[in-house]
Amino acid sequence: MSRTTIDFGIDLGTTNSAIALLKGLSTEIIKNSLQQDITPSAVHLRKNGELLVGFHAKETIKTPRLDDTAIEFKRRMGSDYIYTFDSSGQKRKPEELSAEVLKRLKADAEEKTGEVIEAAVITVPAAFELHQCDATKKAAQLAGFRESPLLLEPTAAALAYGFQADSKKAHWLVFDFGGGTFDATIIKTEEGTIHVVNH
Repeated sequence: MSRTTIDFGIDLGTTNSAIALLKGLSTEIIKNSLQQDITPSAVHLRKNGELLVGFHAKETIKTPRLDDTAIEFKRRMGSDYIYTFDSSGQKRKPEELSAEVLKRLKADAEEKTGEVIEAAVITVPAAFELHQCDATKKAAQLAGFRESPLLLEPTAAALAYGFQADSKKAHWLVFDFGGGTFDATIIKTEEGTIHVVNH
């Protein structure tokens, strides 16, 4: 199917991530290869260079071994921090690890829909600064997305609600209880436009 709009949305989370497809005014969460709605934001790199992403990567944390699993790398997006995987000696930047999670979501969605996904909206915390947003866009490019507009997480929630709201003019307080971040944002809606007042 050739799309003229960006209908896929990704929540690239600190602890878990997910991809959804917009269908009219409703969304469908695309289940991963394990038939789960969410994919853990975890990457494990074996000694032979094989990558595990998601649930299987997160499971390796439970076993005592060298430091070969990275989690919560979203917190360091846009920084100079380098993750070292002890067994292989390989190193990865936070955006490279985020790219692996995005690749997994993309591959799962492509398998379920039968489409080649070239674009997706990616949500970011309201408090993300420019360098963190730039790193997120770089991760999307590394994952093979041609286009990846960013949307603040609370704004995404307000938009999803706003599709169904009757109010023409209102202020909303949106709470985002994330696994690694908590955002509270005041949203103003007026004449079909949604604005972030403060966060």
